Amino acid sequence: MKIIIHRGSHQIGGIAVEIKTDSTRIIIDMGDELTMDNSYMPKLLNISGVTDKNGKCSAVFFTHYHDDHTGQLPNIRKDIPIFMGQLTKDILLATMQNAEQETINRIKSAKIFEAGQIQTIGDITVTPYSIDHSACDSYMFLIEAEGKKILHTGDFRTHGFRGKAVTKILRGLIKKVDVLITEGTNISKANKEIITECQLQHKVKKYMKEYKYVFAYTSSTNLERICGFAKAVPQGKYFICDEYQYKLLEIIKDQLEQYSDLYNIKKTTYGINLLPKFQEKGFLMMVRDNSMFRKIIPEFDKDKSIMLYSMWDGYRTHPESTIPEFLALAGKWEYLHTSGHAYVEDIKEMVKIINPSCIIPIHTDIPEIMLNLFPDKNIIIPTDGEEIEIK
Repeated sequence: MKIIIHRGSHQIGGIAVEIKTDSTRIIIDMGDELTMDNSYMPKLLNISGVTDKNGKCSAVFFTHYHDDHTGQLPNIRKDIPIFMGQLTKDILLATMQNAEQETINRIKSAKIFEAGQIQTIGDITVTPYSIDHSACDSYMFLIEAEGKKILHTGDFRTHGFRGKAVTKILRGLIKKVDVLITEGTNISKANKEIITECQLQHKVKKYMKEYKYVFAYTSSTNLERICGFAKAVPQGKYFICDEYQYKLLEIIKDQLEQYSDLYNIKKTTYGINLLPKFQEKGFLMMVRDNSMFRKIIPEFDKDKSIMLYSMWDGYRTHPESTIPEFLALAGKWEYLHTSGHAYVEDIKEMVKIINPSCIIPIHTDIPEIMLNLFPDKNIIIPTDGEEIEIK
């Protein structure tokens, strides 16, 4: 069995990992590189036999719907089957309505896998396990072939609403593996205070008591966080969003409310005819930096308003960012965020449980830190495109 990190060995985002035997070849994720440059054109990820006809590929699997994992999906050769979770498929279709029809049709053709359901691709089996991440339909994959077990973590964490499930899955279903391919986004942040999604929700409750008008600025696809914020709205106040956000929340409600009441929230869309009621009773309003919300926010008394900024702070502090100006529209703002990625403690606990023979870090710009974190383990730090043989 061989592994190739086509992209992501020394960077966060833009991930693509290949696992192959003599007869079967699969790819996990094909994403665009992360950037804060609005004029940036994503670099085409060229993989022989995947993006061209110079070879064969059996399947491409996607861990979740974030663009740094799915952005290169349109470049996958049309005869290669693609696999993803149902919610990932629905969210991609909802968020890519302006994409080319060919891309939309490609997403529609995706095959659906379910958590715990084994997918057999040639002589490779892939078992997806649903885990916690800032994308609410995220998976780690257990790949088995030629008597070897590989765990590809995807992006994961343990401090979200469903974070406790990760350890249970590792102990009860995955157990020992030969190779661990793990994300390492936060490995340079050892001993950092970890804020949970539940703690964020409690803080929103506090702000709802202190302020009549609360605006929350977060990613529109960070749906579990948005549901958590909505659950913090007291009776008698509104939870408000626009029609686009409403549609995404309906998608997650339809698919997941049977598992948790978290996803069943009362919401209303903004309408100028409802403005007097909103001003009278107060609200939590989900906002984005666009012309519509730039008009809406100043309609409310700044002395009674606050904006909660719930995204990675690097977006705000970038020299060309318009976010500081947007946050100022509410008068006051505060930072209220937690990472969608695992911290060092999470990765250490995972390694302790599954005891891999070797570890390959990806989705990190400082993979060498793993050498210090696990001095007794075989840490393989490849370059993009390097072939790693697993014996």
